[in-house]
Amino acid sequence: MENYFIESNAYNPWYNLAVEKYLADYVQKEEVILYLWQNQNTVVIGQNQNALRECRVQLLEAEGGYLARRSTGGGAVYQDLGNLCFTFVASEERYDVEEQLKIVMKACQKYGICSHFSGRNDLLTDDNRKFSGSAFSMTSRGKVQHGTLMINVDVNKLQRYLTPTQEKLKAKGIASVSSRVCNLQELNTGLTVDGMRAALRAAFEEQYGRCTELSLDMLNNDKIQEYYKMYSSWDWRYGRSPECETVYSHRFTWGEVEVNLKLHNLIISECKVYSDALEVQFPNMLEGLLLNQRYDIQNIQIPEFHKADEELAKQLKETIMWFSGVWR
Repeated sequence: MENYFIESNAYNPWYNLAVEKYLADYVQKEEVILYLWQNQNTVVIGQNQNALRECRVQLLEAEGGYLARRSTGGGAVYQDLGNLCFTFVASEERYDVEEQLKIVMKACQKYGICSHFSGRNDLLTDDNRKFSGSAFSMTSRGKVQHGTLMINVDVNKLQRYLTPTQEKLKAKGIASVSSRVCNLQELNTGLTVDGMRAALRAAFEEQYGRCTELSLDMLNNDKIQEYYKMYSSWDWRYGRSPECETVYSHRFTWGEVEVNLKLHNLIISECKVYSDALEVQFPNMLEGLLLNQRYDIQNIQIPEFHKADEELAKQLKETIMWFSGVWR
């Protein structure tokens, strides 16, 4: 039996998830691995969630943050450097969720913090506030449990980013469930992320025996880069969002516009525009521009118009400019 401990010194969620996937795909028989990592200014959504429902994605990215989609279920979480992520990867014969969660509880106990299980994936304080949640997956080689530990997370940013966009959105997919949350530093002001790292490693060795520390340089970096490209791609982060319908409306100086969209993998699959603009061609032309485009409409090109159609061109440009910002 082999026990391994790995820490990531990167704060990019796409890279850290790629490392996790590599460990899960290549874990060997009788192995168990504890992998610790952190993400900077990140919202991570579950595999079956709609990105638009869960957070203000454009606002997050405009402020230098990341949207990431993990390959496990569960709800959306905000992560910054006040949060510590943990992953247990084990071959099937050594995987044990309760034993793994006991390691996290033991680490908390080293700082005088008592906790208990809730359901199959949450850890709560004595007053039933959530500080850790887990999600699970399985590969042909073994099983994965990963979770978060809120130590000193910026709760203001959590609330700022995890509030979905204010739009008329009818979205399919799994919605996040609100919980009373707690930073562990509220219970012990001396607790730090580095301290929790050390406590988790100590508890891991108490549970499983002495472990071997691996550096990321010892892993297959070509394979990790392949996984990184997947996790960082628009298709994975946004395009896997379940089907949804949404309606936008806005009044311009030249008239009112209502845009009705049906989205499949965040591609505009159906579009209907209503308007009281005097330019009778406007609704049909706007529909033609939007149809089959990505929802962020980054690549729309307004066609050239003759001088007689300058007003129509102006209306299309103003509408596209407005629409490109409505999902912030």
